[in-house]
Amino acid sequence: MLINSSADRRAPREVPPVERDGVRYSQAQDGRDLGRDQVGGMLVATEASTGRPLWTLAVYGNPIDPKLEADVQWVFFESMAFDPDGRLRITNEAGRTYLVDVEARTSIPAP
Repeated sequence: MLINSSADRRAPREVPPVERDGVRYSQAQDGRDLGRDQVGGMLVATEASTGRPLWTLAVYGNPIDPKLEADVQWVFFESMAFDPDGRLRITNEAGRTYLVDVEARTSIPAP
C-alpha cells in the first residue's frame, strides 16, 4: 500500500518483511485500513504460504496533533529483525526501538 504524502515528508523506508515459523511479519503502511485510527507503528502477521492475515499489533502509538499537518507526524519502521531471544526488534524513524513478543502479541520499549 502506498501512502500519499506531501512534499514535507519523505516516503517511508521500504522495510522488507521477515519470516519465522511460517509467519510473515510486515509493516502496515496505514492502520486505518486495518480498523485502527493510526498511521505508522502497525505490524501485520500473515500466513507466509497463503498471505492470509493472522493478526495486527500497534507496536507503538502514533498520536496526531490535529493542529499540525498529519503526514509529517507519521512515524514508520526503519528496521525489523528477530533478535537471538526470538523477539522481533523494531526501530522506528524517531530512533526508538521496541521488542515484540510474537507469541504473546505484545510490544515493549527496548531498554
